Amino acid sequence: MDELIPRLADRGRTVADSLGHVLGIARKIDSRDGGTKRHSQVVARYAELTARELGLPEDVVDDIRLAGLLHDVGKSEIPERILAKPGPLSAIEWLEMRRHPWIAVELLEDSGLDQIREWIYCHHERPDGNGYPRGLSGDEIPLEARILAVADAYEAMTNDRVYRASIGKYRACEELRSCAGGQFDEVVVEAFLRVVEREDADEA
Repeated sequence: MDELIPRLADRGRTVADSLGHVLGIARKIDSRDGGTKRHSQVVARYAELTARELGLPEDVVDDIRLAGLLHDVGKSEIPERILAKPGPLSAIEWLEMRRHPWIAVELLEDSGLDQIREWIYCHHERPDGNGYPRGLSGDEIPLEARILAVADAYEAMTNDRVYRASIGKYRACEELRSCAGGQFDEVVVEAFLRVVEREDADEA
């Protein structure tokens, strides 16, 4: 995480000074329990690789990686009883959980990372308009947020959580394919799956 601070320092002292604090929050969230350990780092890595697969400029790729590291900082203010609940959330608990993108925006308010704040705010929006917090659809959702959504979902599906076990890489990829065009952006899913397939080939 920390290597991004000097790389972004040329954007001004405000950015460099605030990043250390917010990245520290991201570390704490990732270390709360074994189910989410290194979640943000893995999401950041997959978001970075997908952005590069889509041919985005390197400065944007760096920003998407940072957004991946910070995408869950809003969970720092969600009660532990909700984050660590082993079963389904109640309607009230789900409403509380849905606050985390807005909390992230508030935490990053004076960071000088306005564009990244917007991506994080939108990373639970869906192309079909059934996401949150604003119910955006299609191209109303920044491409970078659509990348984060796919990387986030894949990491969650392929690792154990307190409320369910991993479904494995194959089923996770099939789930992304089946939800492309609805929950996830089709072009992003295609690029992401190429990244995963290439990784699997390299490991074989």
